[in-house]
Amino acid sequence: MNAGHRRLAPGLAAATAVLVPLALTGCGDARTDDTTRDQGADRSATATAVAESAPTSEDAAARLPDDFPLAAALPATNGDDGTPVRVTDRPGTDGVELCGDQAWTPDETLDVAGVTYAGEAEDFRGRTLALYADDAAAAAALDRARDAFAACPAGTVGGTDQVYEEVASGRGAVTYTHRYRYQGSFDTGLEVIQVVQVGPALYLASYYGEGGGSPATIASSVEEARRSSRPVVEAMSDLGADTPDTTPEAADVPLAAGWPTGPVEAGSAGVEVPVDELDASFADHACDAPAPAGDPTEVVRGQFSDVETYLTRELLTFANADAAVAHVAGLRDFYAACPTRTVDGFSHPVRTFDTAVGGQSFAVVRSTEHDAHPAIGVSALQVVRVGSAVLLDTVSTEGSASDEAAAHALADAMAEESGDVVAAMCAFTEAGC
Repeated sequence: MNAGHRRLAPGLAAATAVLVPLALTGCGDARTDDTTRDQGADRSATATAVAESAPTSEDAAARLPDDFPLAAALPATNGDDGTPVRVTDRPGTDGVELCGDQAWTPDETLDVAGVTYAGEAEDFRGRTLALYADDAAAAAALDRARDAFAACPAGTVGGTDQVYEEVASGRGAVTYTHRYRYQGSFDTGLEVIQVVQVGPALYLASYYGEGGGSPATIASSVEEARRSSRPVVEAMSDLGADTPDTTPEAADVPLAAGWPTGPVEAGSAGVEVPVDELDASFADHACDAPAPAGDPTEVVRGQFSDVETYLTRELLTFANADAAVAHVAGLRDFYAACPTRTVDGFSHPVRTFDTAVGGQSFAVVRSTEHDAHPAIGVSALQVVRVGSAVLLDTVSTEGSASDEAAAHALADAMAEESGDVVAAMCAFTEAGC
């Protein structure tokens, strides 16, 4: 993002972005036709780009395919002047300089492609795809970028502080926000920067807009950038990556992490992982009906039992995150409709409420009352989704949680105890761990 394209308050100095779309800098117009890969935008809603590649004597393995969808999910035409969005042989993002250090340059690449989009007002997007000799060279380029950002969390250009924050990091991927602070106050400008390595390819993306007004708008901008880049990152898996299969498996998650490890009373089983079936189902005794099973691709179960405590965990993995999201939504509807059962003066109200664990979560707490007074006996379930994996974590004890505050405190304690399990579920996200 170039300072000349930002609407700064009077007196604010110009700020320089990290990943600058080349079309805005004069370093090489990404819309010119002299370096276009014949990947002009079709006239549909997005510039998915269809190539008419010319014959080449170069080794195909040393070139990016001309039909690579680098412009996927971008508009077909630039919003400021209506010109087509085109993929070219030039980077779509300028050299990345942080505190005098170059985080990324096209040096040592075999081939580079880029695309930029300029919308109306404060909307600029740039993408670069770089091909390296092998996976190790691409990974080294990613490491250099990480090191440069880590060494420069903030810098000053023209009197404006350039503030960078890592907001997501995983295996082969990292996302940063770049914000602008003048005299102690941030303006609304926000750049979301993605660096992703898949096999021998490295993807760099810059999305600039006015999304820096609040934590909610920042989070929304980061998520929108992730969604926009998703088809590009998925297509990178076809660029000759020669890496072993790293498909995560539910059995690799430390399902019993956080559970008691000491001796148990005689006759109690203690920790059992994995088990084919659980000794008791939370849904059966909480709602008097089996919960929706969904259609998981893999299920791993574990349980812990002692005299007064029974714990269970089930990790379900699904074909994709959308299927996991739908399953969690169905479970929440099921538990929200659980009836209050009353037998011999004992009633068991069920509270269902959202929590803030992983990417999607809620808790269910079933307490015990006798003649409308709190009694001993409480069971709780916390459902947590991370990527395409869903954790069903339960506890049944001789304690009590007869009001909203106690129910939420129990859910918080369960979240803390399952922290290592939820953290390991990052393997089931797009970025991985």
